[in-house]
This record gives sequence, structure tokens and C-alpha cells, in this order.
Amino acid sequence: MQLKPFIAVLPNTAGLTKIKTTDQNWSAQDEQTQADSSYYWYELTQNGVHQWRLIARWPENQTVSTMVPADINTVLYPKQPVIEMLIDDWVGHFPKALEVTDDAGVTHRLWQITDTTVNTDITEALAPVQPNKTWLTTTSTPLVMLVADSEWAKFKTPVTVPTHLIKLALKTP
Repeated sequence: MQLKPFIAVLPNTAGLTKIKTTDQNWSAQDEQTQADSSYYWYELTQNGVHQWRLIARWPENQTVSTMVPADINTVLYPKQPVIEMLIDDWVGHFPKALEVTDDAGVTHRLWQITDTTVNTDITEALAPVQPNKTWLTTTSTPLVMLVADSEWAKFKTPVTVPTHLIKLALKTP
């Protein structure tokens, strides 16, 4: 997969409050742009069940078929021990970028991967991985969430990602 780190826009404290309360009155004052290009580990928790995802920048001209289009498309891939090891070894070493529980009772946590060596390792580890093509996007999208097949199966119904949780910065800070 042709993935790379990216500069993200995340909600600030006011934005997190709006996500918690499903306030749709969103503005630039509810956001903060991160300083560096990074990948993000994304953990969702509902009723004690956890699911891990990796958020990355996706080639904007990458398109194939999908079942679930969204602002951040979900790509299923066969379980990769290297990726699982990277998550297990590194997630606790990076700053938690945010944590918020939405009105559906789903807790969303993001960790920014700030080490360039680890970002390089992720890029290299994912390069040969072939995603399950039935779950890729039909529309060109800049961000993608990668989920291992076994992780996706943890929730009976897919959880919704808050609209303003994370997005690609249009320009560098």
C-alpha cells in the first residue's frame, strides 16, 4: 500500500466538547493543526471491546470498490504480525493526541506517532500488504483507516467515526 504520514488537524478542547455533545456548529476555532507529519494509532472502545486502526495518508488517485464509503475510508487487510507488533511496542511511547467519548458511548483515542523512524518502519511494513479489495474506496480520498480483518470483526455493527475527529491539513503550519 502506498501510505505515508500526514499533517493532521485535530479538535481542540472546544472541538472535543462539541463532539461529545454532537454540536454541529463547527468552526476553525474548534481545531488545531499538528506540527509534524505523522501516522496515528486510533483506538475505539465500546462496551469494553477495543478495536485498533491506523490512520494514514492515501494516494489521492487511489480508487477501487467499497461497501462503506466515508470521509475517512476503512481498508481491511489480512492480519499483519509486524503491524500488530508496532502497535504493541510503540503506542504507549507516544503522546495521546486526544480522547473523547461520543453520545453513543464509543470512546475514541488517537496517538500521534512522533518518531520518524517508527513512521518509516510503518511505511515499509505496509508497502507489500495487499488490502482486501472489497473494502477500499470508490472515490478518491486523502485519508484512510487500516483495520486488520480480525479487528474489524470485533464489533457486531461498525462504529461511527466523529466527523471532525481528524482530517488532513490543507497546508503546513
